[in-house]
Amino acid sequence: MRYFLDGETSTEGNVSNVVPIRRAAAGQPALTDRRGGPMAVVALAAAAPGAGCTMLATHVAVQAQLAGDGPVAVVDAAPGGALLHWWERRRGKLQAPRFGAACPPGAVAGALDDMRAAGIRLCVVDCGVGDADSLAGLAAAAGMVAVVSDAHAAEMGEAMALGRALSRQATIAYIVNGRSHSGEKLGNALAAMSAGGGWAAGMVQHADAFAVAMTAGRTVLESHAGSDAARDIVELWGNLRGILLAG
Repeated sequence: MRYFLDGETSTEGNVSNVVPIRRAAAGQPALTDRRGGPMAVVALAAAAPGAGCTMLATHVAVQAQLAGDGPVAVVDAAPGGALLHWWERRRGKLQAPRFGAACPPGAVAGALDDMRAAGIRLCVVDCGVGDADSLAGLAAAAGMVAVVSDAHAAEMGEAMALGRALSRQATIAYIVNGRSHSGEKLGNALAAMSAGGGWAAGMVQHADAFAVAMTAGRTVLESHAGSDAARDIVELWGNLRGILLAG
């Protein structure tokens, strides 16, 4: 298991020197007010390749930090290590997230325990693609899984099946990552998936700005602030935050 703190070298085991806790924005309850403990966890998973879990994980983590819900950590539990690679490109240069880790799915529970002890208040986990059997333990450790899907009917069906299966271990939310579809189709897809059980967390429409930002270790919240893409992410985190508080 690899742990990193912003501006520091790799370490093993417990994490230290985490930045001070920032208060949530005025007028909204802190994530620490939620039921279930002092640290909230959002795990993103997909039933089909190319859904965009890594891109969404990076953007949720940064928006949460910008919204005052930090310190935020990211955990890369997906093959390939794309989330940690993105985090390392920005380490020491841009704020948020403060803590990054890479570990196999079976080690996520231990990593989350270390983060709680270190004062992390939100952890975003990139699970990547998996099935109910491979993700069950991770879902139980996280307590919340956001299942990501495109609006294609076949992928929606797979996402719904994954969400139903994991609902035994965790709270389930659905995110539609638009790629080439229109906003209306995305909204219909999101409504259809959540109608079978689970929360409708939000939809993100396709924009080239996401790829441009990710390549530089950034997000659209920084490189394209005020854009439609950035507004989609702001709304998505607001919805996910509400689901976490609802328990």
